[in-house]
Amino acid sequence: MVTSIDLFCGAGGLTLGLKKNDIKCVLAVEYKKDFAETFCLNNSNSKIITEDISTVDFSKILKENNLKDIDLVCGGPPCQGFSTVGKKNAEDKRNSLFWQFLRAVDEVDPKIVLFENVSGFKRLYKGVAYHTLVNELKKKGYNIKSEILDAANFGAPQHRKRTIVIGFKKNLKFNFPKITHTETETLITKKFVTLKDAISDLPKLDVNDSKNQYMESNSEYQKLMRNGQNFLSEHNSSNYGKKMQNIMSLIPKDGSVNDLPKHLQPKNFFGNTYARLNYEVPAPTITRNFGTPSSSRCIHPDQNRALSTREGARIQGFPDSYKFIGSKTSKNLQIGNAVPIALGEALGKEIYLTLKSY
Repeated sequence: MVTSIDLFCGAGGLTLGLKKNDIKCVLAVEYKKDFAETFCLNNSNSKIITEDISTVDFSKILKENNLKDIDLVCGGPPCQGFSTVGKKNAEDKRNSLFWQFLRAVDEVDPKIVLFENVSGFKRLYKGVAYHTLVNELKKKGYNIKSEILDAANFGAPQHRKRTIVIGFKKNLKFNFPKITHTETETLITKKFVTLKDAISDLPKLDVNDSKNQYMESNSEYQKLMRNGQNFLSEHNSSNYGKKMQNIMSLIPKDGSVNDLPKHLQPKNFFGNTYARLNYEVPAPTITRNFGTPSSSRCIHPDQNRALSTREGARIQGFPDSYKFIGSKTSKNLQIGNAVPIALGEALGKEIYLTLKSY
């Protein structure tokens, strides 16, 4: 059995992807209550710690739970604190989630480390955080490989780029997964999974509406997400006012705030707000606010509403049986912050092969 510890585990997207390769999460850490409850509900065999990570004694917990020889420590510390990484002040180190991640690695001493973060992580704070991470892992006896991977290249119906840093003990050999999906089908790749492939079996919603019956399945991806489910959950829309309804009705296919009459445009705005999605391509990166029309491109391709919670979950790759705890805002936050399951699965396959070939 391959074992993992998931730090900053959130709703469990990374663990779910890894689990598809028989990588068992034996311990997870998540400070936010709703996130932790969601993880626990869907991973009943994992021990979850809901404390501030700076208070967690990993050596003690592993001993108390008879956990030995952990194969993998994974996680993506939030960016807060990265600005202090290069400073020598010990107080900065204690307070930075970045340093807590490295402390956990030090105490657990896994065979492999998986660090994931935003696509621009290498450039953050002039590269100090990235180079510190690499140097610290090398000091701990790891070889390092890093890449920026797009989830769409591994079967997600979404372009979502993440920086992945893999540390592996010097007696191991790790290779990043080969791309399996591209814009056009080739001899060795499939065509991208589109937004239509992901959500077109979910029924139309009016304002302040919800539906619990599926339409006919139209793709292999939909069948995979449904996996025999008969009851549709979390498919809902907000109670938009007349002005918002009017704004959304004026957004054309592939349109955005720039297509609105001047009197309806905000005084200050980004070009991808009040923007309509395109069914025929993968979605752009969904954010924590994918249920809010004024957020980054998230208006349904042919309905005047933002994405439902279930649609967001589909785009991230959570199966329809996955249960989320909390308010709609909290659920959307959990989904928007997650690692796409397809990306976690692709990485998990290579990690499993690395360990099994040792």
